[in-house]
Amino acid sequence: MIFGFNTDLRVGDAVYHVQTEDRGDLNPVIDTTIYAKGRILHRRVSSYKDFRESPEFNDMALRQRLEEQHRAIIDELRAGTLAFDQPAPTTAAAGVQVQLLNPASWLAAGTATLKLEVKEKGSGELLGDVAIQVTLSGAQGPVNFAGRTGHDGRAELAFPLPRLGPGGTDLVIRASCSEGEDEIRYSLRPRARLA
Repeated sequence: MIFGFNTDLRVGDAVYHVQTEDRGDLNPVIDTTIYAKGRILHRRVSSYKDFRESPEFNDMALRQRLEEQHRAIIDELRAGTLAFDQPAPTTAAAGVQVQLLNPASWLAAGTATLKLEVKEKGSGELLGDVAIQVTLSGAQGPVNFAGRTGHDGRAELAFPLPRLGPGGTDLVIRASCSEGEDEIRYSLRPRARLA
């Protein structure tokens, strides 16, 4: 028979989930795991193989060992004697996000007109004076175009689209500033010509 115990425990500002399980006949161990914020912080595994083969072994005695290990871990947590790294506090994702505002209409008559917007990821605030770099790896090698966002967090870059090689090219739009970097990437393929 497989036994187990689960306890949620608050110690100071931290909340821990302590889980102790018997792994069963094929793997005779008592396994206690401490979780916080979905992360494993500590694990203690005790074999009871020798005990299992002894005449004193029975389900009640195994359950008692399981409970003793579970209680010992809880007592060590409360006393602060169990050492492990605390999980880092969760914060909003820092960084920037670049977005192409005209994905369906950026190319017309061989001219690319990219309307871009750059925001802070966590707050969604539009960011001004962000460096924009556009790279195309055309048939004759990479071609670069650069610009900066205005105070409204927007930029417009217009340039002739270089001739694509037979395998096409990648259009890479990169935004970078002190808050972070982001890029979006498009694979461009030449249109098949009708005979």
